[in-house]
Amino acid sequence: MRVALVHDFLTQRGGAERVVLHLARTLADPVIVTALYAPEQTYPEFRALEVMAHRWVDGNDARHFRRHVLAYPKQFASFDLSDFDLAIISSSAFAHHVRHPLSAVYWHTPPRFLYDPGAYLHSTFAGRVASLPLWSLRRGDRRAATAHQLHSANSLRTAARLRRCYGIEATVIHPPFDGSHLGALTNPPASPRALVVSRLLPYKRVDVAIAACESLGLPLTVVGDGPERVRLQSMASSSTTFRGVLSDAALAEAYATHSLVICPGSEDFGFVPLEAGYAGRPVIASMRGGASETVVSGRTGLLVDGWDVDDWAAAIAWVLEHQWHPGDLRTCTSQFDAAHFDAAARKWLEPLEIAAAERGGHIRARLVQAGAWEGGPRAPHASPLAH
Repeated sequence: MRVALVHDFLTQRGGAERVVLHLARTLADPVIVTALYAPEQTYPEFRALEVMAHRWVDGNDARHFRRHVLAYPKQFASFDLSDFDLAIISSSAFAHHVRHPLSAVYWHTPPRFLYDPGAYLHSTFAGRVASLPLWSLRRGDRRAATAHQLHSANSLRTAARLRRCYGIEATVIHPPFDGSHLGALTNPPASPRALVVSRLLPYKRVDVAIAACESLGLPLTVVGDGPERVRLQSMASSSTTFRGVLSDAALAEAYATHSLVICPGSEDFGFVPLEAGYAGRPVIASMRGGASETVVSGRTGLLVDGWDVDDWAAAIAWVLEHQWHPGDLRTCTSQFDAAHFDAAARKWLEPLEIAAAERGGHIRARLVQAGAWEGGPRAPHASPLAH
């Protein structure tokens, strides 16, 4: 059985890309289908997989992929997936515009480009998008979204947005979290320092973290890149350090050498609070996003309502005044591990398994052959291209 694993863009290192990698390891010989692929900008593990991209790009083109955002629905609709028995779609933009008679969508969010352009795009381009007939674009997007057989959301927040945007009722399956790249637990540094790990986009609200830390005189490190970087650097003093995008090894070191992690964005789910917990660091996060499902206020960190800088500064001060045990923080992340995701995904995909069997294929036989889900994870050395 041939499975198409469809994802919006392979142009960055984020939580959605980690989900795709996990699915690729779980399924046997999937083909990754995407609009843009920038091998140097995303996780290197994708180079061992078969990728079918509308366009392969370098780092510079990858950074400007939003300029062509309205072309992506037609690009995905143009992919010919007739040779595949099943399509599993990972969507936060327009990957759900692909067409296949047996398809399931794992939603990270409905496309912010259409439903909240000001939260995602540079202000100039957001205004240009807002001037377009969004009602017409949204109507086509709804048709594409509701054409698929199965839907799952990465959080309760995303499920609510799917209900509001599309009228879709989606099963909530939290993404598989693997913190092994973060290494062994370490004690926090003697001198407190805060950390932000985020793409630099308007809805991430990194400006709130910068202002709150500066009001406390607390040094801050910002890891990540994006359209907001120039503006954020202009408002920050020398006590804020911008590191750009880091490798897994450098990111592990960043968590180890900081006292706490700040997540002010209204995330759809967000891996950073879990990474922080796995690294043994408390989190201050917005309660208006996915962190409300991953952070236990008072136990693994603190949740803040709204974006008032004084409230965030008070929360940071409170966290710094309390003792946090790294081992306890790591233990709290176990409920989001891959085993929970795999069990839920197996149940979710069962209707497509039955439909595939009726069409002459059998997805469960393929998964067991690969040693996935019911047979346990595939051996690390077994590449999907090795068969």
